[in-house]
Amino acid sequence: MDKAKFNYDYSKTLWMKMFLAKPDYPDNKSEVLINFEQAFEIIKGIDNITQGIKKIIYLVGWQGLGHDDVYPEMNVINPYLKRECDETAKDSLLWLVENSKKYNTVISYHGNVADAYKSSPTHKKFVDAGAVLRNADGTPAVIEVFNGRDAYKTSYKQYWESGLFKKIFDDFCEAVPVKEAGTVHLDNFCIAENFFPRTDVEDQNAARNKMLDYVQSLGIDVTSEYTYRELALRADADRHPVRKYYGLYEIDLPVGDWKDAPIHTLGRIPAVWWMSNMTIDDCMRIQPSEFSGYLNDAVLKTVFYGTMHGEDIWMNNGIKKDIWVPLFIKEFCTHHIPYTYLNRYKRLNYTEDEGNYIVSFSDGVESTGKTKTITKNGIVLKKGNDVILPLTEDNKIFIAYSENGRKGEWNIPDAELKNAKVYNINADGNEYIANVTVKDKRIQLSLEPGQAVAVKFELD
Repeated sequence: MDKAKFNYDYSKTLWMKMFLAKPDYPDNKSEVLINFEQAFEIIKGIDNITQGIKKIIYLVGWQGLGHDDVYPEMNVINPYLKRECDETAKDSLLWLVENSKKYNTVISYHGNVADAYKSSPTHKKFVDAGAVLRNADGTPAVIEVFNGRDAYKTSYKQYWESGLFKKIFDDFCEAVPVKEAGTVHLDNFCIAENFFPRTDVEDQNAARNKMLDYVQSLGIDVTSEYTYRELALRADADRHPVRKYYGLYEIDLPVGDWKDAPIHTLGRIPAVWWMSNMTIDDCMRIQPSEFSGYLNDAVLKTVFYGTMHGEDIWMNNGIKKDIWVPLFIKEFCTHHIPYTYLNRYKRLNYTEDEGNYIVSFSDGVESTGKTKTITKNGIVLKKGNDVILPLTEDNKIFIAYSENGRKGEWNIPDAELKNAKVYNINADGNEYIANVTVKDKRIQLSLEPGQAVAVKFELD
């Protein structure tokens, strides 16, 4: 497949998930963490913090009774998320979509085409079509248990050839404006081999590619959960449920290294939630505009950074502003902004010293993992969690942040103008602090612990 032209450059876009709800099956209800109205308030706050940059929010638990419900179908909007003033949950969702545009935010959806549940109205069709993994005797195989329910895995080859994938995805596009969003997050799109009929990694990968190509033909990018480097009859961990399934029929499961497999979906999936199974050489070779995400490897993350998640902030801490805002600001300033800044430059070479990487980029930019330092031509722009970097590519807005507080001079070599206004950043909007002048590519700033400021340049 030729290199795809995606709707978004995910290496320069703030994209994240927002977990709204999960099922409460004993009572057949939905446990709501964030409803549509509350999601909108958070989105407004995020836009203020991020100074209006482009954002994508994938809603999790928008369907059925919440996260991981009713898959593989994705055409029922969770009624527990609606606003009181609206007649239907769809009315509320469309309200959220339209109003979020005013805050530079695209609303999209977290879905799943790999898992299947008996509660789905189409489950019998999947079984009859052989589109779920089956045991060697032809019976449907229960692979995992989610939310107390048996979870089946779809077999991509039969899923595609039966026409069920197109039907499921077309119904999804009718239910929510995913075509308008131009992007969707299809979670856990891993390959699992089927034993009846025998369908191996190559068969499943070919079918997955056809699925991805179909979605792209509709004008929709697919982001996903992992870096997909599947090998024959191999799952990453001994206790992985798919590996246990394989072990029922293969006595000696092969031992392979994921490094031996290509990134199967490279060119089709431009961004993943967990950028797992990546080496330093992969990171140097593959441009972030082609493939980006959150780096799992702790060492690689300190030198390349990667996209920020954000979702866990609300999941773990709730939605009170005084709690989530400082956490979000820190992650945005110390993770997302360094990532997008480094992504401006070509990755040239690296050195390694006892597990510490020093990566050289074009234009004299260098990132040192051990000290979490970014320099440009030897001038320090970030050290630890003190950072001042341009937010926008025109270098008109810079963000400065200090975790522990810092006063004095800050280097600002990318500044092309001399006069700027400094604003305190918060979720309710910027607060003017003072005017500053760049002198010898430096400015004077005084930041309290955990404070972030926007330095906005004006024509001299």
